[in-house]
Amino acid sequence: MELYRFLQQQGFGSRKECRQLVEYGLVEIDGEPAEDYRQPVAIADIGELVVDGEPWTPLTGHVYLMLNKPDGYETSHKPMHNPSVYSLLPWQFGNLGVSAVGRLDVDTTGLLLFTTDGQFVHALTSPKRHVPKCYEVTLKHPVTDDLVKHLLAGVFLKDDNEKVAADSVAVVDEITIHMTITQGKYHQVKRMLAAAGNRVMELHRLSMGALSLEALDEGQWRFLSETELQAFGFGAKPE
Repeated sequence: MELYRFLQQQGFGSRKECRQLVEYGLVEIDGEPAEDYRQPVAIADIGELVVDGEPWTPLTGHVYLMLNKPDGYETSHKPMHNPSVYSLLPWQFGNLGVSAVGRLDVDTTGLLLFTTDGQFVHALTSPKRHVPKCYEVTLKHPVTDDLVKHLLAGVFLKDDNEKVAADSVAVVDEITIHMTITQGKYHQVKRMLAAAGNRVMELHRLSMGALSLEALDEGQWRFLSETELQAFGFGAKPE
């Protein structure tokens, strides 16, 4: 593959923009400046790639990654009132068509997945798959036994004719619970707590399926590991 086409495939811009990156001396391969944008390259042979002073790990196949979403970011390519979560990711991913797997509200924090694989999105968001999502919920009023019983037994959401129940509820402290759901209704956790007579003050997604944030700092992202992808029946992450 010619170098400028490879750079375009990696998300560095249009063909013209990628040719100019090389012409301006902004591309280094294994410590040597690239001089010909038409020079052939093979991803497997690239040990180190630096573009405009920034190292870049060449991507192959689909992109799968997770972000620890901070408060105050909209899960949208076109945010209305707050910064976009996509601004927390390398800008190249925008050119590659990376999209969030579902959404988190602007004031909800925690695990948010992104991919270029539509099948992966469907596998994690389809109601038929029942992928468990665990949230840490900080409440306005103290946790009671009745509250937990109501959430586990199911509550009626406004304008909904059937009960929605939590799969599990673990009490953390006086005003905090860990609540797992497998549905994906609009504002579901907040609406369920309201229907049960309490109010959500803070909401943080801890995990989704077998994936958890673990030691990922707020605002940071990483690729999913091969093991994590295989847990959902998908292939290895880009190398």
